[in-house]
Amino acid sequence: MADKLNEILRQDFGFSEFRPGQHEVLDKLEQGIDTFAILPTGGGKTLIYQLFGRISPGTVVIVSPLISLMQDQVRRLQYLGEKRVVALTSALSYQEKQVVLAHLSNYKYIYVSPEMLSNQDVLAKFTRLTISLFVIDEAHCVSEWGPDFRPEYQNLGRIRIQLNSPLTLMITATATHRVREDIIQKLGFSEETVATEIQPVNRENIFLAAKEVPDESAKMAILTNFLNVMPGKGIIYFSSRSKAEKVAEEITKSTDLSVLPYHGGMSNEDRFSVQQQFMNDQIDIICATSAFGMGIDKQDIRFVIHYHVPANLQSYMQEIGRCGRDGKPGIALALYTDNDRFVHLGLLDKTIPDDSVIEYAYDNPTIEFNDESYRVIQYYVRHQVPLAKVLAIFKQRKIQRLNELQAVIDYVKSQTCRRQKLLEPFQAEFEAESSFCCDVDNDFWNDEDNFVTTNFGAINSQTQRQSADNWHKILNQLFLLKN
Repeated sequence: MADKLNEILRQDFGFSEFRPGQHEVLDKLEQGIDTFAILPTGGGKTLIYQLFGRISPGTVVIVSPLISLMQDQVRRLQYLGEKRVVALTSALSYQEKQVVLAHLSNYKYIYVSPEMLSNQDVLAKFTRLTISLFVIDEAHCVSEWGPDFRPEYQNLGRIRIQLNSPLTLMITATATHRVREDIIQKLGFSEETVATEIQPVNRENIFLAAKEVPDESAKMAILTNFLNVMPGKGIIYFSSRSKAEKVAEEITKSTDLSVLPYHGGMSNEDRFSVQQQFMNDQIDIICATSAFGMGIDKQDIRFVIHYHVPANLQSYMQEIGRCGRDGKPGIALALYTDNDRFVHLGLLDKTIPDDSVIEYAYDNPTIEFNDESYRVIQYYVRHQVPLAKVLAIFKQRKIQRLNELQAVIDYVKSQTCRRQKLLEPFQAEFEAESSFCCDVDNDFWNDEDNFVTTNFGAINSQTQRQSADNWHKILNQLFLLKN
C-alpha cells in the first residue's frame, strides 16, 4: 500500500515525498483507527484526507469552520481535477442548496460547517451516505469555540454517532495537551481508543521577538522602523477592525509598501480580492484580524507582527506559523501595551455574559435578540441544559480565558528564553543552540538593521532576482519571445 500511496502522491498531487506525519496518519486511517493529528502550520494537513478519499470508497465529509476556507479547498481540489466536490454553506442560495442536498451521494468530498450539519433536515440527508472518513478540520475550534462562541461544535459528538460512527480524523496545527483531551472528550472518544500523531510544533526558522511599549505612538514608531528595514511579505494582526484599517493607511503614508486591511466586516468579495492580491504578490502586507489566515498557504511570508497580542498562546502559535513555510528565516514580532489587556477584557465581557443575562434568557426563552452571546445562551435553552450547569460553564470559561490571556502577557514580558516559554503549554522540547532563537539572548532591539541584513539580506536579493526573472518570463510569454 505504501507504493500505491506514493504513486498517488506523485501523480495526483505532484509531490515527490510525504511531509513528516502525513504517511503516518494515512497508515493509521488505513487500519481503521480514529486519529488525532497535530501537524504544524504548512505541514500539509488537507492532503491527508484528500488523498485518503482517492484510495477509499464512499464520501469524505469535512467539517470546517469558515466559508472562505471551504471555498478555497474546493477550488484546490477542482484544480487537481476532482469535480465531485462541494461546500454546503450559507453562501448558496436556497435553490442551490436543495440541488446539492438532492444529489449529495454524487459528491466525493463534502465540506460543511457544524451549524449546517446541526440542521436536522440536512443531517437526515447525510445519514444516508456511506461515509468513508469524517474529518474535523481545525479541530481546536471544538474546544476554543464550542462553549461560548459557536456552540454547534458541541453537537459533533452526537452527530458522529448519528452518522453511524464513521472513521474519524481530528486535525489541527496547534493544540495544547489540555485542549487535545477536551476535544477527544467532547467528540465522544476516549484517549485509549484514539491514535495520535503529533509532529513538533517548534519552528526553528522563526525568530521570536516581543516588546512591551508605553503607548500606541511607540508601537507605530517601532512598526514603521521595522517595516522600513525588513524585506519580504508580512501579516500584521489586530484585535480591532478599525485599528487594522487605520494602521494600514498610516503604513501606506509612511512607507513605500503596498498595504490593505482584511477583517470580517468586509464583504466576501472584498476579502477574497485582498487575499488573492496577497497570494499573487500584488500587495506587500495585510493588516488583518484573526479572520485571516486559516488555510492560507503562502510559502514566502517573512514576518508576522502582532500589533495586538492574541487571546491565547495557541492562537499565537498558529498565527506565527504562517511565517517562513519555505524553511527560510522569518520573524514573529509581538508588541504590547497595558491597554491591550483592557481591549481583551472588553471583548471578554461581550462574549461571556453576566449571570443576570443568562438568568433572564432562561426566564424569557421566546425573546430573540440580535446579540452573539445571547444566541449562544439560547442554544443552551433550546437544548434544555440546566441553568446551574450553564452558569458554571460560562464561569469556568471566563476563568480559563483570563488565565490564557495572562500566559500571553507573561510570554511578552519574559526575561528567560522566549521559545521555551512559548513551547511549555505544548509539552514540546527543544535545544536552543543558535543565536537565531529569540530577542532575550540576542541584541535584536539595539541593532535591527544589522540583524535584518545578516539574516534576511540574502533572501531579499534572491527574491528580487526571482521577481525579475518572473517578469522577464511573463513579458516573453506576452510578446511570444523566446528565453
